[in-house]
Amino acid sequence: MKNLILLLTISLTSIQSFAQHWTEVWDTITFEKPYEYLVIDTSSQNIWQIGEPNKTFFDSAYSINNAIVTDTLNYYPINNYSYFDLKIGAFNYNGYYPDDIFIEIKHKIDTDTLRDGGFITVSYDQGLTWMNIINDTVYGQATPSWDNLNLYNNYDTLYNGEFGFSGHSNDWITTMFSWHDIMLKNNMDDIGDTMIVRFNFISDNIENNKEGWMIDNIKLYSTDLGFGINDIKSLKFMITPNPMNKTAIIELNRYNRIEFSIFNIQGQLVRQKNYFNNQSIIINRGKLNSGIYFIKIRTNENLVGIRKLILK
Repeated sequence: MKNLILLLTISLTSIQSFAQHWTEVWDTITFEKPYEYLVIDTSSQNIWQIGEPNKTFFDSAYSINNAIVTDTLNYYPINNYSYFDLKIGAFNYNGYYPDDIFIEIKHKIDTDTLRDGGFITVSYDQGLTWMNIINDTVYGQATPSWDNLNLYNNYDTLYNGEFGFSGHSNDWITTMFSWHDIMLKNNMDDIGDTMIVRFNFISDNIENNKEGWMIDNIKLYSTDLGFGINDIKSLKFMITPNPMNKTAIIELNRYNRIEFSIFNIQGQLVRQKNYFNNQSIIINRGKLNSGIYFIKIRTNENLVGIRKLILK
């Protein structure tokens, strides 16, 4: 698994890099007590268990005593599909920040490389449809072009064609992935008040005596997007209309200087301009193709905002 490019060319070499920025932790699931919004599959084939791991490689939890493991004692079986769900919404935390969500996990993997393994899917319609988070067709902000750390990519293909984690991790891995400017409560795109993140495990028909997937310390948090300065504050703005055809407008308070940038879905800067003493910015389509873009505005007062822009 590779560290992938972060949008806005922010490079994360370790999760500790977030420590210097503003972060609000909503919750950390340590599996030491029941968590109301975490639901394990109840079918007979399910092998996810919460408890104290007692295997050779999975010999202890990340934080004592419990973790969630594909069986705390035995190797994973052949022809298996198991999952557990994490529901995300305003109910997770009363101080819920409605513009972005970061999910961080500590985990170990021990499977047949590029055959058996784990992958993460998301549903925005109460579980009716599911998408691998790196192929999210509703909100692409969790794809490899957006913020993530040690997430699998589209070269990490499991036996059934899904992209996911596989192989042997040697030690604990910190993986983080995120969504921005969507969220659930009172969001502009009106997707409802709940999203469900599903942690899936699959195995083929070849017995290999391996231990599977173990996850601990699932952390839900918001952060300042890592712009590198402690006193950066969030700038709220609207793009009208959005989606846009030829032009759109952004209304702002008057600032001495505004740095205006447009990034494509791959995180590449496609346009940048400075404005002085402006209260509005006109976006002209120009030669931009149809698709999803991200508008970043930064002011001389260290206010920073990001919004998604859709070009028809």
